[in-house]
Amino acid sequence: MSIWFSIAILSVLVPFVQLTPIRPRSCLQAKELVAQRNGYYVLFDSTNKPFMTYCDFESDKGFAWTLVESLSLAKAKTSKYQKNFYYDEESDVCTVNWAEYRLSKSKMLSIYQTPGSDYVRATCNFNAGIDGGLIDHRDYFRVATCRYNMFAISNSFGCISLDYFNVRGYSCRKCSVSVYYGRSNYHTFIDVSRATQSCSRLKIPETINNEEAFGRYRTVNPKFRCSTNSTSTTNWWFGGTVIA
Repeated sequence: MSIWFSIAILSVLVPFVQLTPIRPRSCLQAKELVAQRNGYYVLFDSTNKPFMTYCDFESDKGFAWTLVESLSLAKAKTSKYQKNFYYDEESDVCTVNWAEYRLSKSKMLSIYQTPGSDYVRATCNFNAGIDGGLIDHRDYFRVATCRYNMFAISNSFGCISLDYFNVRGYSCRKCSVSVYYGRSNYHTFIDVSRATQSCSRLKIPETINNEEAFGRYRTVNPKFRCSTNSTSTTNWWFGGTVIA
């Protein structure tokens, strides 16, 4: 589906209702309207201003995901993006550049606060050029927003119950993992080595001391897909379940 066709179909008018344009604020709302395939879509923020992002309807059956940040390892290590989601650090959002893309805080909150946006996930190397976008669910996690506040700030970690967690092939469901919320000087991330010692004390093999996943990346494990090389990307999404 082309970008412009995606925009056009989401600008249709509601029949029999004062001819008010439909302006979806999340990919879940776009899905509930007419969207079916993965692609680049125009959404609208809380002030009805349009912006472009990427919608994933295919990699997780029953979910619709809105991309809010995608950074290469090289960009993720820069001071500009060493901030958690509480802080406003927007990239150039005229286009979706998978190596450097971050929505403004106001746009993120508009999506996050839209009814049905009940989950957060992080993926590695999402590829818009292949069917489904992900080859599998390795190096991936998903958490309900009722258990994890994306916009909280703290110098410490919290034991967060994740719906699904996978790092370097080790996976668990409904397990408690050490998540650092982040502050103005470092991004949200999961301390893999601490996850083996606290919370659910996961038995993750080949863990490096102070290994960081899904953000910050002061210490990286090249076997983790988000940090294999400088062009590897970490992708953050807000999403919800699709009612058939």
